[in-house]
Amino acid sequence: MEIKELALLSQKYLAGAASEEEKDRLLQWYNAYDEQSLTAHLTAEEQETEAMMELRMRRRLHAATMPETAGKVVPMRRFNWKVAAAVLLLLSAGGGFYWSQSGKKPVEKVASIALGSDKATLTLADGTVVNLDSAGTGVLSVQGNSKVEKTTHGQIVYKHDDATATEVAYNVLRTPRGGQYKITLPDGTDVWLNASSSISYPTAFTGKERNVSITGEAYFEVAAEANRPFTVKVNRMEVLVLGTHFNINAYADENTINTTLLEGAVLVKAGDAAKLLMPGKQARVSNAGDQAVDVKRVDVNNVVAWKNGYFSFEEADIPTVMRQLSRWYNIEVRYNDKVPEGTFTGEIGRSLTQEQLLKVLSQARINFKVEDGRRIIIYP
Repeated sequence: MEIKELALLSQKYLAGAASEEEKDRLLQWYNAYDEQSLTAHLTAEEQETEAMMELRMRRRLHAATMPETAGKVVPMRRFNWKVAAAVLLLLSAGGGFYWSQSGKKPVEKVASIALGSDKATLTLADGTVVNLDSAGTGVLSVQGNSKVEKTTHGQIVYKHDDATATEVAYNVLRTPRGGQYKITLPDGTDVWLNASSSISYPTAFTGKERNVSITGEAYFEVAAEANRPFTVKVNRMEVLVLGTHFNINAYADENTINTTLLEGAVLVKAGDAAKLLMPGKQARVSNAGDQAVDVKRVDVNNVVAWKNGYFSFEEADIPTVMRQLSRWYNIEVRYNDKVPEGTFTGEIGRSLTQEQLLKVLSQARINFKVEDGRRIIIYP
């Protein structure tokens, strides 16, 4: 396939405009391409087409070994992004291909690494635990004046008849490793939970405030109520809002609790420290207990990529990448000896099968092996 045709088809695929025939042509090209000849052809191009630029931005994943030598960062080996972009583009298409090129170690097939999906448990006020994976649609529970319903779209919605009810019950929604879920709270606030996360909330907001608490990671689209602020509690930190869109990453195995604002305004409080966030800003609070609140500008699209169905990395080290993958695929990651150096930049879909996931790790030049089905050992 000529480079111009490949670029055109890639652009159409990324825009969601490719026909089934065109998708098949891309898949056939991937299964048949020769890496050396393709690399030589691409590097001989004097100009990159606009389509290939789009391809690089949307589906690139490069890995680099960047040791520090005498205080200077020196790139020792860099993965060709043009080849990686084309490879990862097709990975997200769901094809059943397998890396078996001469000179490459075949990727081990491990059937027990499962793709994450919509699954969670709901703990009611009386301690009853409802498995939402197997629960049918319709009313799941009636608690006081509130009804809990599971919709045909697989999300939980709370409805209440009397907003002035004095008896309020508390529920907890939990996602396991490899799970995610969406819930609509009694005030109409939408919350998306990432893997290995939880949210505790009342079945009806009856007072002058709306308070919830979370663990793990959650994205909020808060229903605006000017006279009743919304507060999210995370460990020793609080996020106060009136009506806005924001993301909180509060996993215990991360160094910081990160609150990222997309729309509106929020006040992040940790002890006596407090910072007001504007859209595009992120507040970071140490998980170690420090009360300082650091604010920086970030790419919000990278932060909420998980909610939109993909992973997005910007110069992320290997442990950062593997922590995200381990939560979504419910795998255990161990390091043999020291952790490899290097950073990753790019995007990959969260719909990869276990075979495709392992191929991505292989393409990224990560030295690893799989043990006992769900354990990945990474070597220097």
